[in-house]
Amino acid sequence: MGRGKYTTQEALEAQPEPTATCPIVRVLGPRGQNLHEVAVASSLVSPEINARLNADAQPWFTTLAQLPPRFRSVLWVRRGSYVLADLSDQLTDKIGGEIAMVLLAAQVKRLKQAGQWPSLYADKWAEISGHSSHAQPGSESDDQGNPNRRVVNDESSDSEPDSDSDDMLPRGNPNRRVIDDESSDASSD
Repeated sequence: MGRGKYTTQEALEAQPEPTATCPIVRVLGPRGQNLHEVAVASSLVSPEINARLNADAQPWFTTLAQLPPRFRSVLWVRRGSYVLADLSDQLTDKIGGEIAMVLLAAQVKRLKQAGQWPSLYADKWAEISGHSSHAQPGSESDDQGNPNRRVVNDESSDSEPDSDSDDMLPRGNPNRRVIDDESSDASSD
């Protein structure tokens, strides 16, 4: 077995144990060069780490965590996922720690069943990042600038008779924007 296979096997079978120097943190997003911005709850880390990372007065703080070389091209970290970050050693002025383990769904479930999952991560994601995880479908923020969303017209068409032949016609590509041709017709007259 190669190094990648052992690392993957270790990641799948590991039983993570969060500590004050290696807490569970949420990934806010990649920042390049195998660095990821993570959100850390101040109550989950030791006071020494809070003082070092200047997060004494804040309930949440963000820092950069580096993905170690043994995990690169073997495990991938997605935005919104949870990792164990070793914050005991500050690598540089800007990099606050190193990712010790990427938590998979089965490991998160095990931590919740064992009662080791922090209750702070229940609904605080929207507060940290400004995103709403419970946005209503079709809301203003949900589809504002997305050209791939289809516009659904909810007007009732009781006055128009439904014909079976109309339903069988091809509708056009739903992956393309609908362009209104009325403005071009008015300018040509």
